[in-house]
Amino acid sequence: MLDFSPINIICTVANILILFLVFRIFLFKRVDAILLKRKEEVDEATKAADQAMAKAVETKKEYENRIALADEEKEQILADIKKQGYDEYERIVSDAKKKGEQIITEAKHNAEVENERAKEVYAAELTDMVVNAASKIAATKHSTEEDRQLYDKFISEAGVDNE
Repeated sequence: MLDFSPINIICTVANILILFLVFRIFLFKRVDAILLKRKEEVDEATKAADQAMAKAVETKKEYENRIALADEEKEQILADIKKQGYDEYERIVSDAKKKGEQIITEAKHNAEVENERAKEVYAAELTDMVVNAASKIAATKHSTEEDRQLYDKFISEAGVDNE
């Protein structure tokens, strides 16, 4: 059986206190120091992670702003390109209209010149025909009836129908 003697109890309590002090001095201080150091490392890592997260959020916002600005710039560039295209279209159409009007004006002028030449040629032919007819009339003796026949012949040769 177990004996409970006061010396045994005191020695056991003293042994436990001595073991506690030895463990406290040699083991727990080192373990506490390691745990404290580890806690500081974790706190620093958490702080760095929080800073990195804040920086990532800030960078994300910056990139979103840049993307929004890029979209706005893209829209502006597209609008400018469309405007330039419309301006170029208007310029080309305007130039084409001017060239068309110039061609029409030149064609009218050329037609007028050609018409004048045709009139001159026709007048020259008519003059030749009149001179030819007059010379035929002058070369022959004629009466009123003969003059009428010559006139009708002249008109038919000239291409005008006598009605």
